[in-house]
Amino acid sequence: MNPLSDRPRITPTDSSLRQTGLSRLTQFDFHQHLLEVPGPAVILFTRRGCGACKVMSRVLEQWQAESEAPALFVVDAETDTALVREFEVFHLPALFVFNAGAYHGRLEAPPRLPLLRKALTACLQRPPEEAP
Repeated sequence: MNPLSDRPRITPTDSSLRQTGLSRLTQFDFHQHLLEVPGPAVILFTRRGCGACKVMSRVLEQWQAESEAPALFVVDAETDTALVREFEVFHLPALFVFNAGAYHGRLEAPPRLPLLRKALTACLQRPPEEAP
């Protein structure tokens, strides 16, 4: 018996991810949508049932309310597994930064706004990288 087969699957209409105020990206619109964002964008990879992901999501929602916040998005790591593989996500939550469509890498910071702002500034000061 496979223990994973008994777990409920998340669908795009699942309310656990839609509760966040962050716009959702999928493997089908991820790259196209980020090319259209004129400035910085932070993408949160998360999954239902991840306590640390919920904390990070709440902090990002607070950030989103600020006038100078970057564009903030969420990716469901359980349903968008192609993106999980592409970005080599091994631990959740995981954050990634794009600026005007260019990839700038992982955003490594604890879920505290001052530290996230500082980490984003440092990430954007580095030259863009080739996306994974």
